[in-house]
Amino acid sequence: MKFTVEKKEISEALSLVASVAEKRQSIPVLSNILLKAEKTGLTLIATDLEIELTFKIPKIELINEGETTVSARKLADLIRSVPEDTVLTFELIENQLEISALKFQADFSTLPVGDFPVVEIQEFEREVALPGKELSDLIEKTSFAMASQDVRYYLNGILLEVSPSQINVVATDGHRLAWSSCEIKTDFTDEKIIIPRKSALELQKLLNLYPENVNISFNSNQLKVFSDDYTFISKLIEGSYPDYEKVFPKGTEQKLKANKSLVQTALNRAAVLSNEKYRGVKFILDQDNLKICANNPSKESAEEEVLVEYAGDSFEIGFNISYVQESLSVIPNNEVEFVFFGSENSCLVKNIDDESLIHVIMPMRL
Repeated sequence: MKFTVEKKEISEALSLVASVAEKRQSIPVLSNILLKAEKTGLTLIATDLEIELTFKIPKIELINEGETTVSARKLADLIRSVPEDTVLTFELIENQLEISALKFQADFSTLPVGDFPVVEIQEFEREVALPGKELSDLIEKTSFAMASQDVRYYLNGILLEVSPSQINVVATDGHRLAWSSCEIKTDFTDEKIIIPRKSALELQKLLNLYPENVNISFNSNQLKVFSDDYTFISKLIEGSYPDYEKVFPKGTEQKLKANKSLVQTALNRAAVLSNEKYRGVKFILDQDNLKICANNPSKESAEEEVLVEYAGDSFEIGFNISYVQESLSVIPNNEVEFVFFGSENSCLVKNIDDESLIHVIMPMRL
């Protein structure tokens, strides 16, 4: 195997596949990526047995066909370190991959291609096309609410709901919930899948860099997202996602409208002196006024008033300050709306006049 390629053609794809490769090295070859040089171009493949990401790079100068596997992290780090317009030469010599450019040469150890596992791709009956950016935005606005290593394994991921007219993405860790939606036209009936946490985060990263149209197909076990440049395959979480609609609070709404930046700044200051373990913050609501208070066991405290639009009842409610901060960080507009249902019930956080994004945050006792 021997070929040359410019850094700009390979670096982005290499960074993405290296992110998928298994880092714990329980099976050594899983920390490697498969390089396959052919007449049609260079193929990069990485897998951790749960996800498989394949990239096609057509713009190479092929000298000899061949394939090998090499450390994903080391190769990505090396390519990242060279200038953008560098032309790199890859050559497989016996059991080492030699990479040379400029005045340097690096020799990487390799592992046999036969040891590299390939995910068995199942049949996919239908698919839907949509802009990659739309799916990326849906994941970004919800994934922060996913659980991590929860015994309720179905919470360690995001729910993707596809209907004939829209896609919904939902995430919850049992203390908060994020729901986001976009309109599409599909031939799907109402179908639901649960995408694992790592898969959701890697997919968002991929779609951020490749925001053009993508095709999505899935069955009961696998998700496939693909374009001309790449193919992303992920196993799905089996099980039933909870009926999230029951989480949305009901009752008399009391709406508070505010400048998002002002609230974020006040929360950032309050967070410095909040309880490091429980992360509590108190909202004290009054006519056109929001007072944000935090304290800790060392008898330190912070208090700040923010001018808002609010005409509801005066009351106090406590939240985990991190939950509010993370929610506000993915609200795209600079005007935010809090919808309260009293001091004992969950609160909604959303864009003003936009029903395509809703966050639910449970209160906490302070």
